[in-house]
Amino acid sequence: MKMRMEFDSIGSMEIPEESYYGVQSLRASINFQITNKRVSKELIVSLAEVKKAAAITLICDILKGVISIVIAIIVGMMLCAELLGGCGNKNINKDNITTDTAEESKQQDSNKKQELSTATYMGGSNTITEVCDELGSAGASHVDTFKEWVTDFADSAGKNAKLKDTWSDAYKMKADTVKCMDGWEKKHDYSDADCRMTAFLLLDGLLHAQSTEDSYSGTYLMFDTEAIDNVDRYEIIRQNKDMFTTLYGEKSITDDKHPEKTFSDNWKKYGFQIDSNRISLISIAIYDPDSDAMFVGHTGVLIKYSDYYLFVEKIAFEQPYQATKVNNMDELLSILSLRPEYFGEEKEAGPFVYNNGDYVGTLELQG
Repeated sequence: MKMRMEFDSIGSMEIPEESYYGVQSLRASINFQITNKRVSKELIVSLAEVKKAAAITLICDILKGVISIVIAIIVGMMLCAELLGGCGNKNINKDNITTDTAEESKQQDSNKKQELSTATYMGGSNTITEVCDELGSAGASHVDTFKEWVTDFADSAGKNAKLKDTWSDAYKMKADTVKCMDGWEKKHDYSDADCRMTAFLLLDGLLHAQSTEDSYSGTYLMFDTEAIDNVDRYEIIRQNKDMFTTLYGEKSITDDKHPEKTFSDNWKKYGFQIDSNRISLISIAIYDPDSDAMFVGHTGVLIKYSDYYLFVEKIAFEQPYQATKVNNMDELLSILSLRPEYFGEEKEAGPFVYNNGDYVGTLELQG
């Protein structure tokens, strides 16, 4: 029998010349004779077929890549030839140029509109100033105070959570909530504001009610009322606390078949109105089947422009402020639907969304 010599890190061994295995396989067969049972022929054939399939797949992938490159080269050459031919043509049709330019302009405007859904956590002075300027020009109240609140949050919680001073994709906003909480609590010994307190501040003087509840005895707003009663910075809200609790507090369902009517019915009952044709209040009403009641779980201020909207909100206590630009209300509802905290058990009614007292839709949990 003819033999061949193979080498490895241990040394050298003679192997039958016609064998497909090498020195490592031979050493293994000598060193690990435990059961004295041979591997079945079927397994050996199966392993060979798998290796063959893997090799074929690799070759196909390589060929696909080569073909793609060749096609790209050919297309590129054709385009160059067309461009060179076009440049050599002195009989230029000005009407075509005007039309093409107009079409390109329309396409750019369309793309810009489609890409408008952007948002910011206002993590620095640039975005804070930009949003506050927009609020001021729209006629919002206490914008200077709002700016102080946002700046304070950015300098404490925002820095700890590394909130950016830029605009980003509104559908991909995500902050480190734990770091926000830690950052706030390290520098403050009092409660942060939430969404309801922030919106109420910006609408002070614009929001009116013909009547209010005599007192609030519910539990859903207990953290709001505790902060309003005990923190000096919320004195502005404290002056209209009855209106605050009447607007946001829990209300008994007015129509069992149409629970979405409850918030609208109470808006009318107490005669709420906002004296502005540009600023409105967006409210998300949460239904609690255990108490058969509804309360405002989230809220924010909406500014209307000729071709888009700006939504300004505070996500929650010790969570970021956020400003979001959208093309329309459907986009805003779609973005708000990404927040699972607004949803109860499956098949529960709501959450319902209102623009002032008008019902505009129901959020649908995404993903």
